Amino acid sequence: MRDKRGHDQVTTNKEQILALLRNAMIEKPEAMFKDIDLQTDTWNPISEEDGKAITFVQRFKDMGGLFIYLENENELGDCLKQLAPQNGWGTLWCTSPEMQNLLEKYGVNYVTESPDRKENPKIVSIVPCEYLVAQTGSIIITDGQAGSRNSYTEADILLVMARTDQIIGGMKEAMRLLHERMGDMGTSQAIIITGLSISYDIEQERVQGIFGARQIAVFLVDE
Repeated sequence: MRDKRGHDQVTTNKEQILALLRNAMIEKPEAMFKDIDLQTDTWNPISEEDGKAITFVQRFKDMGGLFIYLENENELGDCLKQLAPQNGWGTLWCTSPEMQNLLEKYGVNYVTESPDRKENPKIVSIVPCEYLVAQTGSIIITDGQAGSRNSYTEADILLVMARTDQIIGGMKEAMRLLHERMGDMGTSQAIIITGLSISYDIEQERVQGIFGARQIAVFLVDE
C-alpha cells in the first residue's frame, strides 16, 4: 500500500496497535500504580465485641456455607459417622495424613483414591485447613496439608475441619502467618476458598457446583 506522496507505508495498522500495546506495558504500570499503599489494610478491623469467630460464621453462612460447632474431636467423629449415612455420602475421600489419623482414631471409613463417579454420584471429601479468615468468611487450605489438590477441587461436597485457634482476623494476617511458618512455599501453595462454586450458563441462569464444590461445611472443633 502507498500513501498520497507515492511512498510505501512501512507501518501497518496491526503494527501500530502492537507498538501502542508495548508502550503501554512499559510505561503505564509505573505511572498509574506508583502511589498505591500496599501496607495499609483496606478492611475495617474486627472489634473484640464482634469477635472473630462470630464474624467468620456470619460471613461464611451468608455465602451459602454450612457451619457445625463441636466441643471436641469425639463429637466430630460421632457427627461424621451419623451424617454420612443420613446424607447418602458413602465413604469419605481423604488424602490428608493428619485427617486420616483422626478418622481412623474414631472409626470413620474413608478412601485415599479418587472415587469413581459411576459408583459415587456425590464425591465427598474431607480436609483440614490452615486458617479461617473472619473478614471475608474464607477458608485457606494448602496442598501440603490437604495431601492432594484434587481432594478439594474435584469434590461435590467439601468438608473442612478447623480448630478455634485457626480463626484469624484478615487475609493479610493469614499470609504473614503462612510465610512465617512455611516461607514462600506456604504462600505459594495457599488456596483461598470463599463461598460455593457459582457460574452462569449461556442464558445467564445461575449454576452452582460446575467448577467446584456445590456444598461446603466447616466443622469447628473447640479445643
